[in-house]
Amino acid sequence: MLAFLRKQMQAALEERSALKTALDAVIETPTKENRNLTEEETTKFNEARSALKTKDEEIEALQGRITEAEEAEAREARAAELRAQFGQEGPQPTGARVTNEPLTYERGNGHSYFMDLANSQLRNDGTALARLQRHATELRVELPARERRRDEAAQRELRTIPGVSERQRESVFEKRVNPNRTDGQGGYFVPPLWLIDEYIDLPRYGRPFANAVRNLPLPTGTDSVNLPKIATGTATGVQTADGAAVTSTDMTDTFVTAPVRTIAGQQDVAMQLLDQSPITFDEIVFADLVADYNQRVDTQLISGTGASGQVTGVLNASGINAITYTDATPTLPEMHVPWIQSVSQVFTNRKMPALATFVTPSIWYWAAAQLDTNNRPLILPEQNGPFNPLALQTGEIAEGPVGRLTVGTPVLLDGNIPSNLGGGTNETRIITARTSDLYLWEGAMRTRVLQEVLSGTLQVRFQLYNYLAFMPDRLPKAISVVSGTGLIPTAGF
Repeated sequence: MLAFLRKQMQAALEERSALKTALDAVIETPTKENRNLTEEETTKFNEARSALKTKDEEIEALQGRITEAEEAEAREARAAELRAQFGQEGPQPTGARVTNEPLTYERGNGHSYFMDLANSQLRNDGTALARLQRHATELRVELPARERRRDEAAQRELRTIPGVSERQRESVFEKRVNPNRTDGQGGYFVPPLWLIDEYIDLPRYGRPFANAVRNLPLPTGTDSVNLPKIATGTATGVQTADGAAVTSTDMTDTFVTAPVRTIAGQQDVAMQLLDQSPITFDEIVFADLVADYNQRVDTQLISGTGASGQVTGVLNASGINAITYTDATPTLPEMHVPWIQSVSQVFTNRKMPALATFVTPSIWYWAAAQLDTNNRPLILPEQNGPFNPLALQTGEIAEGPVGRLTVGTPVLLDGNIPSNLGGGTNETRIITARTSDLYLWEGAMRTRVLQEVLSGTLQVRFQLYNYLAFMPDRLPKAISVVSGTGLIPTAGF
């Protein structure tokens, strides 16, 4: 049985090696050309990685069965020794029996523990990894057996000394700590397993607000985007009589501008890390830069100052609808009024309805936790058909849409809305907008790999940058912002 399982393991390791080769082949060309994966290459990469992960799970399960089989044979061998020692007679158990199987790293067999350790970590050598795992299993059986044999040999030597009692032999014998996985007591022979492919990325908020506004490609060859705007419109009126004067009002115009801004980031990496890492570390760097870029864009569209290279965010746009909610002990029924006012003022002043309202997760979940006088929640699941709720929740627990107000406006969560505003620097904001009136021009993201600039220290610089322009004041009355002391997030949310 054990031999069969080991053959299965060898075949699985060979299949894994082929899958790893296929995975490396997908990214070999993009890596050499210093570019991102195409959509087709991304699909192939995900499929190859999924197949490799499945094979790793199969190998791990197979290794568990091998370990169980090895331990069972070791127990049977020990039982046979005890039967022989105490002269037990009668029928013996049937099945395989291990008497003297060579150890994986027995001297003279051509295998090196340290070479296998290096190959498994640096080259992802499946055969070397299998030998290391088999060696660890052998040590769990062999080390206690060696300790027991040494103890028995020492006791036999003491018995040959005349005039030494049993108690004296016990007091003379030196007791040691049995080998275990503690470093310095055998633990260095059990190497750690690093699941590098399953690394943990840095948690960041996404860009729900930026995705909700109107996204347009940024034209090339310009440093600002200008839109003409009608300042004073024409007029019509009733003609008082045949031949009477017709109403006439001259149209005037103005324009709105959005400067083109740059968002960029870089990371310097030692060449040794890129060469020696068993995974493509540059992909980790660029993925992290992209995640931070998306959060930075969303933050700029919300609270950019318009100065020092920033865009003008909706919180700093001129002419928007401002609603104040002042309350030292806010409640959801009281907050509900200014919240609905923000929706009303968009429709009233923009002459078109609001399409979304944005809040921080802390405000929404605080609101969802509020109860009426009968301890019933004021915000209920939409599918339950509640009577007279203050808002409805869609049941989705995610960044983005989570519910809608009773007037029909969707509620979206955005963790990039600041919570350090107001006189006490502890207020947040509620933003309601007709998002189709807010224009975001965004270019194609650019990446660069610069080797020469840091060649003197064997480093490589990875850069990511993009251009964008944002116009929140095209129709400022399409935006409502609720502020005030009533929007201080409650502790615990």
